[in-house]
Amino acid sequence: MKKREEDRDRNGSVEQTLRRHSEEGYLPFHMPGHKRDPRFTHLMGLQTVDFTDMGEFDDPYCPSGILKDAEERAQALFKVKCSRLLVGGSTMGNLVAIRTLAREGDAVLVARNNHKSVYNALEINRLRPTYVYPEFLRQGFYGSLSPKQVEEALDRDKSIRLVVLVSPTYEGVISDIASIAEVCRKKDVLLLVDEAHGSHLGLDPRFPQSARALGADIVVNSLHKTLASLTQTAIMHVCSDRVDVGRLDESLAMFQTTSPSYILFSSIDGCIRQTSSEGLSEWAQAALEARRRLANLKHIRLFDGEGVFATDPTRFVFDLTSTDLSGEAFADMMKSKRVELEMTSAKYAIALSAAGDDRHSLTRLAEVAEEIDGGLKDRQAMVPPRPPVPQRAYFAYEADGMDGEEIPLAEAEGRVCAENVWAYPPGCPIVAKGEIFSKEAVDYALTLKAAGCHVGGTRRSENIRVLSQTPNTLDKGDM
Repeated sequence: MKKREEDRDRNGSVEQTLRRHSEEGYLPFHMPGHKRDPRFTHLMGLQTVDFTDMGEFDDPYCPSGILKDAEERAQALFKVKCSRLLVGGSTMGNLVAIRTLAREGDAVLVARNNHKSVYNALEINRLRPTYVYPEFLRQGFYGSLSPKQVEEALDRDKSIRLVVLVSPTYEGVISDIASIAEVCRKKDVLLLVDEAHGSHLGLDPRFPQSARALGADIVVNSLHKTLASLTQTAIMHVCSDRVDVGRLDESLAMFQTTSPSYILFSSIDGCIRQTSSEGLSEWAQAALEARRRLANLKHIRLFDGEGVFATDPTRFVFDLTSTDLSGEAFADMMKSKRVELEMTSAKYAIALSAAGDDRHSLTRLAEVAEEIDGGLKDRQAMVPPRPPVPQRAYFAYEADGMDGEEIPLAEAEGRVCAENVWAYPPGCPIVAKGEIFSKEAVDYALTLKAAGCHVGGTRRSENIRVLSQTPNTLDKGDM
């Protein structure tokens, strides 16, 4: 114990250890190949602290030094059983968590508005999903998933072993995690919450509680989305005793690179340290003040959580259904005034605020939105198209490797999808691999595409890949 305390005192933060070693002038005959040489100006100086896992820098897969300390600091900040640092984003966290909590062939209950990484994990692990659809809101996005929906689905299929849902969503919609977790425990079912957009939840009294404290078994957070950390950094939390941590570490070793970036580890540790010491009070207060101001817009509406369980007050969703603007057109107007938004859809747009925001930046967001709103006139509210509920011909893993062909999206009606087709962001599928394109699905995808959304498959093609077989030629047992 004494040696561990001495090591902790010497090591300090990940950043301090990296900089000290760099300054000590060792001649590096090891990776990375830039050897921390300042001649490589395209690396913007980051090469001076870019190391590999050697010596005092700890073993990412069996940490006992600076990375272990960083995990323990995260565990303390987020108040969880244990945490694992991720350098592949929440995408990696979802892949690892699903492989940890499910076994090949398991039945799982999946909220349809989950991120694409969840669908990839379903296919990789050869799982059998049942989809549950949250209520679709008039603004054009999904609302909260209700505990009743989860309980009814689990009652219908008692073989389900895992529930996977996203809360908060890209639009900041939060579900009743405490009640859903209670249902899952009553049914002896595990619960994974993709909380990529909610790293900050529970870290300030003005924010809603995190799924970490509400009964989820594993929670995945993207630090880079709302906290002060570099892109690609995330963290995975074990929140209950029902998780096999050994299997989780085995899964992490399978999916995370064996050459993780210490620059990213340092970013995670620095984020945790700064958040622990300084908190998020300034951002939280500024976000609430901006919301109060934006609530007075006359034509554009700020989504206020009507019809959902709860919302993240730091996420600004501009409802454009009572204007002539599309999400893309509104974003272009904001950009012309030097304010750049996170994403757009047919009739809404999102401004993502985060720990780096303060009263100045959020006041400017409100001012520009007010300027644009002042030049608009009301029109009859437009109802955005509703996403389809496709029929399944195959599970995704069954369709994998079957003969297929590429065709234009407009010609896909009646064909079986051979890849996941997304509107991205937020990255949940319109038609998943193995499902049948209905006329409604094609029309919905084309409508979003016409509104400026990126709609496409997983391959680098303007066309959509479908199975060579059509539903008319499938065996009845396939449907």
